[in-house]
Amino acid sequence: MSEEKLEVVRPFGDAEIEAHAAKVGGRRNLREVIVKTDDGYAFHYLVKKPSRSIIQAIVNYEAKKDVTAQQKIMLGCVLEGDKEAYENDGGIYGELVGKIGELTKTSRAAIKKI
Repeated sequence: MSEEKLEVVRPFGDAEIEAHAAKVGGRRNLREVIVKTDDGYAFHYLVKKPSRSIIQAIVNYEAKKDVTAQQKIMLGCVLEGDKEAYENDGGIYGELVGKIGELTKTSRAAIKKI
């Protein structure tokens, strides 16, 4: 079994993570998304969980059947990473949007009869 070597593209470090954490309510609201491509790259993106205002904007855009909802997600949630890569590679873009969408489902709620 051979492990394939990937070229890592991670244009941010701990200093950037801490700076963003201070702006978004702490590290608990940050995630690192790693997108591996078929040509041997691993692109790392620092994203924040979608805030209430981002989710409201997305709902408004989707209600109007406006395709800029995904663009809103990317602008509002991707804090660091290779923007040129996701702008030019639909596979990277799609994976990022999908993973950010999953972040809205990371909390659990319960309804209890009282």
